[in-house]
Amino acid sequence: MTHRLRYLLMSGVAVMMLAGVASCDSDGPDSATQEWINLNQKYVEEQAALKVDGTPVYTRVSPDWAPSAFVLMKWHNDRSSTANNLQPLDNSTCYVKYEFEDVEGNKIQDSYDSQTYGDSIYRCRPCDNIVGFWTALRQMHVGDSVTVVIPAEAGYGSNDMGSIKAYSTLIYHVKLKAVPAFETPLEK
Repeated sequence: MTHRLRYLLMSGVAVMMLAGVASCDSDGPDSATQEWINLNQKYVEEQAALKVDGTPVYTRVSPDWAPSAFVLMKWHNDRSSTANNLQPLDNSTCYVKYEFEDVEGNKIQDSYDSQTYGDSIYRCRPCDNIVGFWTALRQMHVGDSVTVVIPAEAGYGSNDMGSIKAYSTLIYHVKLKAVPAFETPLEK
């Protein structure tokens, strides 16, 4: 089964499960959870609306196989200088440096303690990550440095994940260092 098909099936199951939960709990989320949801949605809306000299700061990016799962990306380098560098496929092996936080600025995780593949390197395949991180990596070329705003729908959704609260928007700071294994395209 392809990763895309697995994602689409899981999304359908998640929607059905949420519909079932919503029908059983007509009160909806408690007030603290609703506050958190509102704060996270507002953050995404504010970042999407940011402009400098009339030009949006972030680019909205959606994978073609999951158009409702978008991320906002802000490049910190001149993209023309990396345009000819390797760009990972869904199943490429990538070496990445990253850190991420929530909308309140609480640091959640980073790659800085990792030494297995080099200084601060996280080794992954885009398709083995949350949809938002996967989407961002596929847009990058080796050498790109970006800030990625990942709404909850492209992150962990309504699930708590360790120290990450349900409905959290995640803000990643990512540098794509290398693509040491450029694999073949996944079947469609």
